Order: sequence, then C-alpha cells, then structure tokens
Amino acid sequence: MIQEDFPFIDIHTHRQVGCFTSYGIHPWWFDDPAYHPDNDLRLLERLLREDKLAAIGETGIDKLHPETLALQIESFEKHIALSETYQKPLILHNVKGTETLLQLHKKHKPGQAWIIHGFNGNENEVRQLVSQGFYLSVGASLLYENRKITKSIKSIPLDYLFFETDTAGNSIGEIYQKAAMLLDLPLAQLKERIFANFARLQLTTWKPGTDVPDGSSGTMALSNRERITF
Repeated sequence: MIQEDFPFIDIHTHRQVGCFTSYGIHPWWFDDPAYHPDNDLRLLERLLREDKLAAIGETGIDKLHPETLALQIESFEKHIALSETYQKPLILHNVKGTETLLQLHKKHKPGQAWIIHGFNGNENEVRQLVSQGFYLSVGASLLYENRKITKSIKSIPLDYLFFETDTAGNSIGEIYQKAAMLLDLPLAQLKERIFANFARLQLTTWKPGTDVPDGSSGTMALSNRERITF
C-alpha cells in the first residue's frame, strides 16, 4: 500500500467498500438456541489458512446476554487460540465484560493485540485495559457531549488508540476531527500516530478481490479526502 500522506484509519466498520477484512463469531449469534458455531469456526480457520483476513472478529463478551455467557466465553477462547496460531489481532465486542476480558487476558497471556471496538468507558477502565496492553477504538460516541469517552479519551495513550465508524452514519473524518479537538492535537499529527499503530499491528494483509462471508466487518485505510487508496 503506497500512501502520499497518512490516511484516516477506520479500524472497525460494516461498510463493505473495499477494505481489509476481519471475521469472527459475534456474541449475539448465540441468542438463537439453534445456533451452533462449528461451521463458522471452520470457515474462520479456512479464511485464516488462506491468509484472507487481517484480523479476527468481532468476537468478545456481552453481559447483557447473560443466558449465553458460558457459550460466549467458550467461543471467545477458541478465537484467542486461532489468533495466536495465525498471528492475527482480535477485534473485541465488549458490553459490561471488562472484568472478564481482563481475566481472560491474564489467563492466556496473548502475544497478539486485542482491540476493543466502540470503547466508551471511563478513565479507570482505560487504565485497567491499557495496563494489560489492550488497544481502544473510539467511535461516533465521541460526537455526543454526554458520553464518558469525551472525557476519558485524554487518558488513552496515543500508542493504544484507534478510531472507527462501526455502523454509524458519520464519516471517519468527523470522528478524527472531534478527537483532535479534544486532545488538542493537529489533525495531521493524530492521523500519523494512528497510522503508526495500524502499521505496527501489520493489518495490511487483505487481498483485493477476496470474497468474504456475511457477518464480516472490515478495517479501512482512507485518504484525506476519504477515498480508498489501495
């Protein structure tokens, strides 16, 4: 990927418009009593073997669905194993599951990065997660003044920060601009630092033309004009 300048990195989006691809079993999928993850796990491993994924996810913990928590954890631990085997970062869904994620991180001692998407926690959560090496991806919540992240973003070290659109209608540029204002940083400097994180995690293995399954999400590299550049 050749860049004339540092792009906007959208680390987690469901806009299927030419992107690095991730795939995983979402915790909500277990809400269907008939759902069995075996086929999707086999698909996930095949995509990893064929080097068609930049990352694994999203996967993770959602404690607003307590009836499936045991299944969520079992599935998540299988994703951890695949992440370590194939050396791919994990994109994590986390709803009230921070304590569980911290425990699992201590248990497995992963070598690969874990990226919590849609982070909207307080400063205490930032300290806990960053101290164990978690990356935190901030989305459109940043655009609303009453959200915790508008205050806690200042406590996230830039080396552990990403931004995303997820399913929001806002552009990734809007989110970067708001973050730059809150962090009192020039936009160009913020873009450079986030791109460095993206490059450090080697999230650039997606091959153009790869067919990806339903449920996939992506990581996108966008230029200053928010045009795909690869």
